[in-house]
Amino acid sequence: MQKFWNSQFKFSEILPEFAAFVTRMASDSGVVSEQHKFHRETYGAHPRQWVEWTEGSGSDAILPVILHGGYWRALEAESHRFMIPAFQHHGAFVANIEYRLMPDVRLGDVVADTVAALSLLIGRFPASQLVLIGHSAGAHLALSALRDPEIAKRTKGTIALSGVYDLAPVALSFLQEELQLTQGEIATFSLGPDEKRPPVLYVNGGGETHEYLRGGALMSLPENAAWHVIDNENHMSLTWAACAQSDALMSSLFELEPEE
Repeated sequence: MQKFWNSQFKFSEILPEFAAFVTRMASDSGVVSEQHKFHRETYGAHPRQWVEWTEGSGSDAILPVILHGGYWRALEAESHRFMIPAFQHHGAFVANIEYRLMPDVRLGDVVADTVAALSLLIGRFPASQLVLIGHSAGAHLALSALRDPEIAKRTKGTIALSGVYDLAPVALSFLQEELQLTQGEIATFSLGPDEKRPPVLYVNGGGETHEYLRGGALMSLPENAAWHVIDNENHMSLTWAACAQSDALMSSLFELEPEE
């Protein structure tokens, strides 16, 4: 049983170039770090409880926000700065969120960090609506944060890149040894289609595993959602492909807004 679920989630074995993707993330983000000035504020006492933002060139009506992945227990916001330039002409600023990691904290704490970080941004940018751009676990955290009424009210929409939504299969994989998800956590933090969310564009790569494609297809069933598949991309390469198609993805997301 675990062998099958590992074949869906264990990218170090699924993707021979996985390590190269991680290295490229850090390298490309390093270039962005050299080219832009970042302002950082903390929302808690832990070293990972911070948000940062850099200037964009678009309207102050929109604040794009990057939420990184890593199965809630790895990676960091600074190595996802490479995604920021693709969204800078949409907002006057682009934000990037860091959060604590499992297993040092529980999943509820990671979700609470996301809510706190987004709440800080809402206070800092009162004229802006959030556009959340989450990859993998970051997509799960973005949608989880939308359970907060104030965040939902201030969110224009979400681009969910290859998200993890159903946690039951995760607990059957190699990840469970580290995450130790409880049945209560699985029940509380698994996500399903929801017509009450702000609009969501679910994005997957055509080369992803069946579980990720299943998740995107099922989550996009409500009228306030859509599913977009980028041919030939995998779970990791999808981030760069989404950046290259950021204008089209943002346009597709905004088309999901209900008519007044």
